[in-house]
Amino acid sequence: MTMNQSTSRRSFLKTGAIAAAPLAMAAPAAALADDGSRARLARLEDEKALAALHREVMAQVNRGDRKLAGGLTGLAGDPAHELQIAFSGDGRRATCRRACTASFRTEFTGASTLEQMHRLQGQGLHEREEARVLVTEYVKRKDGWAIEALRLA
Repeated sequence: MTMNQSTSRRSFLKTGAIAAAPLAMAAPAAALADDGSRARLARLEDEKALAALHREVMAQVNRGDRKLAGGLTGLAGDPAHELQIAFSGDGRRATCRRACTASFRTEFTGASTLEQMHRLQGQGLHEREEARVLVTEYVKRKDGWAIEALRLA
């Protein structure tokens, strides 16, 4: 019971697959049906750009280039909370919220005996840390995203 290989089922399937391969490569799947993948890709790119800009804002605050509150010396993002990004309906504005730890330093400037004694002993500062939320409003311009408002809540 020998079979000619050219008439077996396997050879028929191989020939069909080989003939269909160039047709499948000629028309990409994205061109055949718009399933919203372009919009999702644009949203992911916007989220990535906003996250990078948000990291830069925090670095500027830590370097002292940007002032948010009196006595603020540093911001550290809370690793337990991710950056929350909310886009407006048209996608031209976004609000980012990030839980962080804010470090503050207050100098004793009074003239009381106790404050003078602390300053003479090198303890004229009070440092504290507070849990805060950095809220940043962004607007999308022709050249990319820009900060519209920045506050520490």
